[in-house]
Amino acid sequence: MALSLAWLAPAASLATLVGGLAVVRLLQGKASVMRLISGLAAGYLLSFTLVRMIPEAMEQKGGEMNAWWVLGGYLLVHVLEHGITLHFHYGEETHTDGGPLGGILALVGLSLHSLMDGMALAAAMSTHSGLGTLMFLGILLHRVPEGATIASIFLARGFSARAAIGAAGVLAMASLIGASGLGLFHAPIGPVLGLSAGLALYVASSDLLPEVQKETGMRSTLALLSGLALFLVSARLAPHQH
Repeated sequence: MALSLAWLAPAASLATLVGGLAVVRLLQGKASVMRLISGLAAGYLLSFTLVRMIPEAMEQKGGEMNAWWVLGGYLLVHVLEHGITLHFHYGEETHTDGGPLGGILALVGLSLHSLMDGMALAAAMSTHSGLGTLMFLGILLHRVPEGATIASIFLARGFSARAAIGAAGVLAMASLIGASGLGLFHAPIGPVLGLSAGLALYVASSDLLPEVQKETGMRSTLALLSGLALFLVSARLAPHQH
């Protein structure tokens, strides 16, 4: 587990930087591309969370009580996005309301999310059930639009390109801290998976999916179904092991 996590956690974190760099260097004014990537990530995350992650959490110590952690994770992200920080969107951010403070608050909220991503990856890999591989792919997919989000928020609120990339780097570091912190704090696997599942459900249904739904025609549906197909293929390659 340690060797695999040592490789996979940094790789997943680097996806955040890829998203940030993409917005700064390539995708400004090309929000449609990020929306389609968001749709792909939404399809995968919804499938993975409902079919594999939540059932795995129920199999861990605590059983059905871990369902409350799923609900708690869902509500936690809602509070972070709508109660504590200014609301932000996945994809290319164009709103300038909130000024520099809005960028800082968004960074705080997304850093907590990134921390949980890292913990979720470590918890999934410790189950030795094939869940870790699927978790890694899910994190990899949605961290690209997440990195793009924080970079575009920083640019929209007057920060420099260097600061925007630095913000994406902060999220990448938070994910690494979460991956190493699970063992340090001896957090129970069931609640961590449940909390992370709730978080993933919220991100997929309330952040990623509304973004791709802004696309016209069949493109949003095709992006979502592509995410489902990717999950089916990856689940076949990493079957559940008891």
